Amino acid sequence: MLSGLKAAAADVPAATVIGMRRPLLISAVLGVLGLVAAGLLGHLQMGILGCVGLGLGLANTRLLQRDVVKVISSENPQKKAIGILSARRLMFIAFIAVLFGFFLRPDGFGVFLGLAAYQLINIANTVLPVMKELRQR
Repeated sequence: MLSGLKAAAADVPAATVIGMRRPLLISAVLGVLGLVAAGLLGHLQMGILGCVGLGLGLANTRLLQRDVVKVISSENPQKKAIGILSARRLMFIAFIAVLFGFFLRPDGFGVFLGLAAYQLINIANTVLPVMKELRQR
């Protein structure tokens, strides 16, 4: 018999499963555009750090997927395990972002801009296919 988490995972529509190809391509294009814009404004370091933020966002999504699969495929999956893994991962990413932001200010703010931009990319990548599937029903 499936546990509650396994049953919930089985009911997730295929459109909501996050593929990494599209966010990676959009992040790369946005990173290049950010580098060009930052370079033209004389803040190339901010553009580079924006790319670091986009990379941290991509890494977070990939690690999240790995952690969820790890917990769901365990013998006794629990929501608490996902919460602990998420807290650890997010604290690590926040620590890295704060280090860049503090020691490389004002251009260190680019890491936070990159993280925020990635979250918008991630939300769009998740929501748009779900909305498309709902409209087809």
